[in-house]
Formats: sequence, structure tokens, C-alpha cells
Amino acid sequence: MENNTTAIRIFFSKTGRAKYISALDLINCFQRALRRTDIPVWHTQGFNPHTYVNVNLPLSLGTEGIRESMDIKLTTEMSFSDVKDKLNAVLPRDIRVTEVALPVKKHTEIEKSVYQISIKCNMDKFKEFCNLPAIEVEKKTKRGVSMVDLKPHIKVENISDEGFVLYLPSGCDFTVNPSLLFDAYEKYSGEEIEKIDIVRSKILCKDGSEFI
Repeated sequence: MENNTTAIRIFFSKTGRAKYISALDLINCFQRALRRTDIPVWHTQGFNPHTYVNVNLPLSLGTEGIRESMDIKLTTEMSFSDVKDKLNAVLPRDIRVTEVALPVKKHTEIEKSVYQISIKCNMDKFKEFCNLPAIEVEKKTKRGVSMVDLKPHIKVENISDEGFVLYLPSGCDFTVNPSLLFDAYEKYSGEEIEKIDIVRSKILCKDGSEFI
């Protein structure tokens, strides 16, 4: 049956209260939403069949996203606009489908995430922190906890009193959670960040193009 399916990519925003929904709960949310529609979605085979949903790059808890994506498979044709409208009719208000299209890139091509950061802290001190020759943090990996220098892996642009744009690795081999950077800043400065909002605006591939 899977050979007769069509893969489609659903782009969506996850904002407001939905930023506190975990990656697993997000999948469950979309599976429940799909069951409430007549979208002809493919189900996995075997002893425990379920609605096939694949989130391409799960967000960290507490982070908003305006260009997130997930893949499903259709068993029969349906217009992309109908898929979008039917899902938005049953999804929570803070999760909105913005576009439905055929997949172009593979998730293995993903390399970076672009974040819009709104922050309330001592920005002069933060600039000083970003200019350090090394930013070493403890990072959990499959092999345990190791020390990692974030400096070669991050890029900060357009720093102002309101915030900045942050580029972080998000590939299959190496991913950096934004919280690692901000925890390191608080340790360096001795300052507790008063307020921070993190919004992922783009996902980039190894060739620099946007993940579509």
C-alpha cells in the first residue's frame, strides 16, 4: 500500500501556548487532528498501525516556530488547499498550517536553524560574551556529557537593544539547543536574563538554501 502513496510536506507555525507542547505531544496532536478529518492519510503497517507523521526538525520546548514542517503520506489525491483548510479547522489555535506542498529537500540536508531572539539583558555584556575566543559548555550526547566550544558553531547578527538573529547548527550529526548559549552567558556574566523569547524563523540546508 505504501508504494501507492504520495508524500506531502505540511508547513506550520507553533506559537503562543503551543511552544510548551513537546515534540511527541505535537505528533500526537497532528495524529488526532488528522483522524478528525477525511484526509486520506497513510497508516503504518504491522501489529500497531498508526497515522504516519514525521516532524522534520523538532523544536526545543519553550521555543516558537513560524516555518516548521512535517511530512505525511496520502493514499489518494486531495488538493493541498483542502488539506490546509481541513487541518486548520481542527488544530489548536496556536498551531496553524501555513502551506502544503510536495517535499523538495530531504531532512538529512538540514544543517542550521535561524532564530529571532528577543532578550532583556545587559547587551554590552552580551556583545563582550559573543566576542570571547571560546565559549565552552557541557553538552549531552549519546556518548554522555562532553565539553564543547560553541564559538565555531554559532553566528550572531544584528545585535540591538531588542535582540538579535542567531544561527545554530541543527544537522543530523550535531545540534545546539539555544539554551546552551544563554546558560553559558549567565554563567559568564553573573546576570540572570530577565526575559527571553526564542522564535525559529528558518531552517537552512547544507547548501545555504531554505529547507522546503
